Amino acid sequence: MKLHQLRSLIAVAENGSIHEASRALHVTQPAVSKALSDLEAELGAPMFVRSAKGTQLTPYGQSLIRHARAIEQELRHAHEDISTLLGIARGTVTVGVTPVTSAGPFAEALREFSRVYPQVTINVFELRPAQIQEGLADGSIDFGLVSRIGQPTDTRFHWETLYTIATTLGVRTGHPLRGRHSLRALTQAAWLSWDALDDSTSLIGTLFGSQDVVRPKNVLRCTSMSLYMEMASTTDRISLWSELPFHIERYKGLVRKISLTEALPDMTIGLICRDIELTTTVAATLIEMIRTACTGFAGAYLRAGATPGRRHQPAKEQP
Repeated sequence: MKLHQLRSLIAVAENGSIHEASRALHVTQPAVSKALSDLEAELGAPMFVRSAKGTQLTPYGQSLIRHARAIEQELRHAHEDISTLLGIARGTVTVGVTPVTSAGPFAEALREFSRVYPQVTINVFELRPAQIQEGLADGSIDFGLVSRIGQPTDTRFHWETLYTIATTLGVRTGHPLRGRHSLRALTQAAWLSWDALDDSTSLIGTLFGSQDVVRPKNVLRCTSMSLYMEMASTTDRISLWSELPFHIERYKGLVRKISLTEALPDMTIGLICRDIELTTTVAATLIEMIRTACTGFAGAYLRAGATPGRRHQPAKEQP
């Protein structure tokens, strides 16, 4: 299996045809066709099926392309690390974040990193945890910042806790819900959720599971943070939050906390990547800045009771 074969596989999958793939790779169509034929012959399985809709991956091709993309990303990382060792701090860092993690310490670290390393390209995508894991698996994301309840059980990835913060439930100001309630009594209410409740990374699904309570049925799934806030503050749906928004001025008055009889588990904000030892030097430098920003809190984070996690790994040498 050769690198040019894997690149041909990726190019055809992304461009939809051998003709367009050859243009993207700046090679001839027969060269792309031969690379794919040799690859299929070596593996003994077809990578593509051709139809009126174009060229599409077979299940075999779908399996291989995940590895091919990861290999290509690792080669890019190797090139960037060599450039860094030569004294050229450049390259690309791609980060996936969930809404809870995208402000505060991360924004602070990002500002500092951009100031110190202006030639490094930074891509930040707001994604759900499952999407971040997919990006880590295929190499399109260098690392992610994820909010969850409890520790992850997926052993494919490196995980370290950056900080924890209290979890709370909220309703719009003026909501008819009054007094103290149990989580069990709220299962018949209408809810908002970022994720499907049967997703292992779902905050609300995990919350109900941790209390051994049946999950609610009336759930509106919303992955947009701005729409989530809009629906939480203008409808009667119950929403889940960290303690933080209740200590930020622009959110005060929009949502109020529900008083519960149960003690809710804290929300954990953590860093996730494929292998902490294989991150590029520039990515490791940004990670170290994020870790540092999470060691001491002030302002709203301090008032919300954010607690730093333990440090796990020594930093790589900075570029």
